[in-house]
Amino acid sequence: MDKFITIAVDGTASSGKSTVMKIVSERLNFHFLDTGLMYRAYTKYCLNNKINLLESSSIESLIKSFNFSFDNENVYVNKVNYTSFLSDNDVVTNIKYVANNKIVRDYMVGFQRQLAFNKNIIMVGRDITSVVLKDATLKIYFDCSIESRAIRRFKQNENNGIKPNIYEDIYQSILKRDSNDKTRKEGPLVITDNAWVLDTSNLSIEEAVDAVINKIKKIIN
Repeated sequence: MDKFITIAVDGTASSGKSTVMKIVSERLNFHFLDTGLMYRAYTKYCLNNKINLLESSSIESLIKSFNFSFDNENVYVNKVNYTSFLSDNDVVTNIKYVANNKIVRDYMVGFQRQLAFNKNIIMVGRDITSVVLKDATLKIYFDCSIESRAIRRFKQNENNGIKPNIYEDIYQSILKRDSNDKTRKEGPLVITDNAWVLDTSNLSIEEAVDAVINKIKKIIN
């Protein structure tokens, strides 16, 4: 068994992977990184620097000055805390231009591998099992029915007072997100042959956490 344990996690949007694996990391005392936050942070970094996100060369121009760091609660760019900006509407709207850029993705993949070096870490994303950490100790793929994900998102929006909150719109949005993730040219979402698939459609958060911890313990013991 390797000295350090790397757990690579991919999965569909709103399948619970970040929520579940964050709790798992806390209980097992692992580092945790949701790589989607890196792309969000870079998007905000570009916006702050007035970059034209419709031009690939402009997006790529800042990548070498993007110094990303994290702890289990916050993300930083050039030592500035970006955590509170990552769900801003301008980030959500424009992240697709950043995430689909090959130069940016190649840089992020290399950076993510550096961040995983010599530590027990859980890394979550869309191409972690297939691209970033191909030799991970354990690979997990989270899946969940579109219906279950749409209902969860609808209830979350309702509890948070987010409007408009229309179930059919949420359903179609998730359907479109799945299609985009699975068909994009760079780092498409796939189930690797050696990944453990966890369907969370009928699992509570705690049930999913327990299932993952039991799986990890079997691997490392």
